[in-house]
Amino acid sequence: MGAGVTYEVTLQPDEEILGDFEAWLEYHVDEMLALPGFRGASIHKGEDAGSGAALRIVRYEMEDHAALQRYLEDHAARMRAAGVARFGDRFRATRRIVEEGRDAALTDARPCPNCDELLWGQYCANCGQRARARMITFWELLKDAGELVASLDSRMWRTLGRLMFRPGRLTLDYLQGRRARYIPPMRLFIASSIVFFFIANLNARLGPDDDVVIAPEIADGRDDAAEETQPTPSVSGDISGIHFEPGCQVNYTDVPAWFARLVPAQRAEEICQRITVDRGRSFLHAVLSNIPAMMFLFLPVMALAMKLAYPLAGRYYAEHLLFLVHYHSFFFLLNIAVTVLAQAAKLVALDWPQPLLTTVAFIYLPIYLFRAMRVVYGQGFLLTAFKYVLLGLAYFAALLATLLGVVIYTAVTL
Repeated sequence: MGAGVTYEVTLQPDEEILGDFEAWLEYHVDEMLALPGFRGASIHKGEDAGSGAALRIVRYEMEDHAALQRYLEDHAARMRAAGVARFGDRFRATRRIVEEGRDAALTDARPCPNCDELLWGQYCANCGQRARARMITFWELLKDAGELVASLDSRMWRTLGRLMFRPGRLTLDYLQGRRARYIPPMRLFIASSIVFFFIANLNARLGPDDDVVIAPEIADGRDDAAEETQPTPSVSGDISGIHFEPGCQVNYTDVPAWFARLVPAQRAEEICQRITVDRGRSFLHAVLSNIPAMMFLFLPVMALAMKLAYPLAGRYYAEHLLFLVHYHSFFFLLNIAVTVLAQAAKLVALDWPQPLLTTVAFIYLPIYLFRAMRVVYGQGFLLTAFKYVLLGLAYFAALLATLLGVVIYTAVTL
């Protein structure tokens, strides 16, 4: 028997028929394997590097060249006609013959220096690293950087376009297997949240200071008051059984025993003094720095709520979590855009864009969520509206509880 040969068929179906095409392809491959001369076949998913279109690559293992030739002469026209009759011109196909071989520059197989797999070519089939160990030139570093930027640019704009302007489509594409063309969801979420909270923290630090009352002595140019010690801010009042005396003295009256053990009165006084010493600014900054960690607790709770809201949707828990990850990434990016545009308008002495942008974002957020729920879960308007209200109540309750937890944690660890 002659040496084996691989007959490779690359198929590019239109996006609208991808699901039907994949189902037909499984049946078609089984028919091909029933023909004489075929040893086996494998189906691979791919993506066109230029357009991002989905590809399906089928590799048929033939007994030898003679078997492939018999197929091309006796059966190829009929098998190809079956696909055309089913889908017409809504898919494209290219074919090639691949023979076994190895790089002539490598005399013996040796392990890859990166992953230890055996090398049979210039690049490792497992990790993609180049086989030859050689010095890296400055030009290669620049070339690699350029390829990285181009790749990120292509995926980034495709991801942001779907995420911002086509509610739910990014999540649906990911669930249907079209993933390589987009930025991974958790990477998108982490990057957008880091930028969002950085900008929010920066605005809090650079925001306008509180009004300062200038003493008459300073206003008159005298510094007699400079020698006097400034009074320490004090707090007084009652909060849920905790009585604050002037000067941050704390008396517990009606608090649970576990809270008194967790935060003794002396510790509460220290917290009060630290918060009031700069009118709560350090406390606010500490709360903002803890909110990103809060989101990693909040999202799984809301994903459980969505799982309960869609018990018959056939979705796994992780798929509901993916929906929320994409929606909150959209929330972060929308707020980043509003903040950046508003600040840019202020640089040219325009104050009116900020309230306009805030209003548009405030209206777009709930509309986006409702539309995304309909696209991803495919339910009717009224049923989606009912679940939208229920999830809104669950969202508010979970957010309030989580924020309260963050405030308490921040106060205790301040």
